[in-house]
Amino acid sequence: MEILISSMIIAGIFSTTFGRLFSVIWDGIQWLGGQIARFFSWLGQLIWDAIIWLGDLLKDLFFTLLNLLLAFFEVIYALIHGLLYFLFQIGLIAVKIFQIFYELAKLIISFFVGLGQTLSSLSYTPQQSSGHGYSEMISQIFTALEPMQLNVIAYILLFGIWLFTAIQSIKLLSNIRVGGD
Repeated sequence: MEILISSMIIAGIFSTTFGRLFSVIWDGIQWLGGQIARFFSWLGQLIWDAIIWLGDLLKDLFFTLLNLLLAFFEVIYALIHGLLYFLFQIGLIAVKIFQIFYELAKLIISFFVGLGQTLSSLSYTPQQSSGHGYSEMISQIFTALEPMQLNVIAYILLFGIWLFTAIQSIKLLSNIRVGGD
């Protein structure tokens, strides 16, 4: 029994000693594992922050480059737009100049045709009268002025001229006395 007691005491001493030893070893392993876990957590967070920073940097650089390219192409587009607008305005001016010269040529041709008709109407031909050289031009002028509706104004002016002539005739007749003067 003594052996049993002594072996129990020795077993108790060894178990306590080895229990404490393993407890210290386990605490060391836990501490070392915690340190390693914290290091890898810190390293992972550092790598993740670096990836986020690099992503933000690439995004900012990309948007800056994109804005520069857009600004460059907007300037190019504005230059092309301005050049095409300038060419368009030159075309409009060319068309207006052509229209002016066309109308001027028509006017000169009409002048010479009218002059020729006037000169040809000065010669006597024993035929039925076709009017004087201006009658055709005057009828063309009246035809051209019809859209402006000036005929109403012409009638009013004609009535005014008629009324003025009538009043002047009455004045002239009232000044004539019986028997002379």
